[in-house]
Amino acid sequence: MSQMTHFTDEDLTAFLDGEATADLAQEIERALDSDVALQKRLEDLSLPVDELRHAMQQVTDQAPDLPDVLTNTASTSKRQASNKDIGNWIYSGSLAASILISLIIGGVFGKIYFAPTEVQGWKSYVAAYQSLYVGDTLNSIELTPEQTQKNLDNLSSQMGIDLAKMTSGSGLDFKRAQLLGFKGKPLVQLAYLSPEGQPVALCIIRTNKGNTEAIGMDELEGMVAASWRKDGYAYLFIGGQDEAVIREGAERFKALL
Repeated sequence: MSQMTHFTDEDLTAFLDGEATADLAQEIERALDSDVALQKRLEDLSLPVDELRHAMQQVTDQAPDLPDVLTNTASTSKRQASNKDIGNWIYSGSLAASILISLIIGGVFGKIYFAPTEVQGWKSYVAAYQSLYVGDTLNSIELTPEQTQKNLDNLSSQMGIDLAKMTSGSGLDFKRAQLLGFKGKPLVQLAYLSPEGQPVALCIIRTNKGNTEAIGMDELEGMVAASWRKDGYAYLFIGGQDEAVIREGAERFKALL
């Protein structure tokens, strides 16, 4: 039986960030030796290794006087690295390694990985956020009908659009709505579970463009996505790898609006 079920996403993220306790880190490391599902799960939550190794090399090339520990750490980019290697390296906790990580994430690596393309803009941020979802993220949400309606009324008022009509008639199990933001603009996420239990989300943001745009299909962060514009709003429906679920869901949502 898989051993990964007792590790939460928070546990694994803490492990990758070097913030896990020694006992938790050792337990995860032992499980990684035999649990393929856990290896994949950790890989999905971790930084992309190839870009990280390249960024590490760039930083050390520009700073030859850093302590030996940094040079030794950077030399790992010359051999085949794994997500477990990166997690162990971060966990080592040395001051010099922490400085290097700060430089990478705050500088070179931030430019390589976190900056969205001009074409994708807000959608790339939404996709990165959605990629962290698993089925249990939404299964644990339990809201009363009164709480749900109050939340929807509040968000509908802020967005200027009736969100309640998107909670039924889509063939999906509506779980929650929450207010996010992008560059000062309100951005609403409506989260659902597909009939197969896959987390999917409809995200809505105001746009200065009033034109109507047909549904376009795309792939973002390894997930199928459908996007369109209508009456001053931009929409993105995203999640999983089932193109039929996303395409049909987008068509139903567009018809409901």
